[in-house]
Amino acid sequence: MKTIVVSGINLFTGGTLKVMQECISALSSFAGDEYEIVALVHNAKQYAFYPNVRYIAFPKSRQSYLYRLYYEYIGFRKLSKQLKPYAWLSMHDTTPNVIAEKRMVYCHNPFPFYKAGWRDFILQRNIFFFSILSKYTYQINIKKNEYVIVQQEWMRKTFREMFAIDNIVVSIPMPPDSAKKKTEIKQINSEKEKITFFFPATPMTHKNFELLCEAAALLEKDNNFGFAVLITVKGMENKYAKRLYEKYQSLKSLRFIGFLNREKMDFYYQTADCMVFPSKAETWGLPLTEAKEYDKPILASNLPFAKETVGKYDKVKFFDPDDVQQLADAMKNFMQGTIVYDETKEVEYNEPVARNWDELVQFLFAE
Repeated sequence: MKTIVVSGINLFTGGTLKVMQECISALSSFAGDEYEIVALVHNAKQYAFYPNVRYIAFPKSRQSYLYRLYYEYIGFRKLSKQLKPYAWLSMHDTTPNVIAEKRMVYCHNPFPFYKAGWRDFILQRNIFFFSILSKYTYQINIKKNEYVIVQQEWMRKTFREMFAIDNIVVSIPMPPDSAKKKTEIKQINSEKEKITFFFPATPMTHKNFELLCEAAALLEKDNNFGFAVLITVKGMENKYAKRLYEKYQSLKSLRFIGFLNREKMDFYYQTADCMVFPSKAETWGLPLTEAKEYDKPILASNLPFAKETVGKYDKVKFFDPDDVQQLADAMKNFMQGTIVYDETKEVEYNEPVARNWDELVQFLFAE
């Protein structure tokens, strides 16, 4: 029986954790009697039981970046000598120094494409340094991989230019399927009074919460609008969240609703009138896909990742993520029913491309 190692010790929350969970599920289905899957994770309790999957937890991996570097370049090499894997799939951007017949890396860190500033340095110093260093950590050992996996076509083009490699696979995280969820929306929205804007994201500086808060402040000056802006921030998660709460808590329209589990997240997607996504850096932008699943109008940053994530859709308006007036105008036009949505088109993907996890696993490992 051959061993496939999938390492994701730095993935513990949000969309990246979901990607790791879906990867392990697909590998379990693929394994059969031929492969054992060894999953290296931060906390095994965050994962379901899957046949043919054995978990090894690394609880110290989140304590310090030095632990992460140790595991990637020293600890995992020792482990690879013990496990003697047929293949090693790294799920968090860096290419570890391991011994395996096949090596692959999955890249979903947006920070090489994010221009951090003093605000990031003051409020979330880790993002500031990631934006500077991640390009170089990506580069270490990257040419030793049989495949480099990215989530979007624009990233494939960028990686070719940055790293002079051509063995890049685009793996689309989740294709939209809105037919079921459209019927759920109409039963709830009829009871609502205020127009509701919803932005689900973790409080990180590159998510650009300030733009939405400032737009709400501008709109509050016009008393003709009854609206609510819901953000998944509580105000105590980190220094950035605290700054947001202190600065904008007085806004009547702004609701700090905090972290949402899956059930509550689905409820807010159903009840909200419009999803706003002002983020400046993503490799996919999962809420954009989820909003499409619920057939929701979307206001999104006018950036390559957002346009590719949205794809062909007739209810999206793009705005400059540095222009609060543009966003406020789009929100006002939405409330007045005068918004003109942007024309979009289907994304043209070049081969190789995988449209779900089963396709990707077959491509990577089937002999």
